Amino acid sequence: MSSPHIVGQAYNAVVTGLAIISGAIFGLMAVFIGADVFMRNVTGAGLAWVIELMEYAIYVATVFAAPWVLREGAHVSVDIITSTLPRSAARWVGVVAALLGSAICFIVFYYSALATWRAFERGSLVYKSFTVPEWLVTFFVPFGMFFMVIEFLLLVKARLGRNAVIDSR
Repeated sequence: MSSPHIVGQAYNAVVTGLAIISGAIFGLMAVFIGADVFMRNVTGAGLAWVIELMEYAIYVATVFAAPWVLREGAHVSVDIITSTLPRSAARWVGVVAALLGSAICFIVFYYSALATWRAFERGSLVYKSFTVPEWLVTFFVPFGMFFMVIEFLLLVKARLGRNAVIDSR
């Protein structure tokens, strides 16, 4: 059996890896959009499949990056209320907010996993420029929400820690 330290390191590596993949996807998006614009200006016709591919790419990249962004506290945060509260009250507001985030992400995980499973069972397809199984499109929501639940719970743990310091997360 693996020690929790090894499991934690593996988990962190997965979240970091997903963020790196997300960055690569955003980079490839720039290349493909640039190629589409170039082709439209040079040949008069763009690459018809680029727009749809970019729709999927931005969706997947966002889902892949979200757990890392939460872990790093790199998301937009409005602290107008918590900045005026005493430190201990702000800490508890942060704990409640992280618990709510975890609960909401779990609900989204649950229902999106059900929808993905049902799409898989039905064998339904999405018909656009590409024809893909619907479950392949919806799969990324429960996948991302699984990691978001964990990240919010880790945030709760950190905020309940003995020497917890309130930051903008």
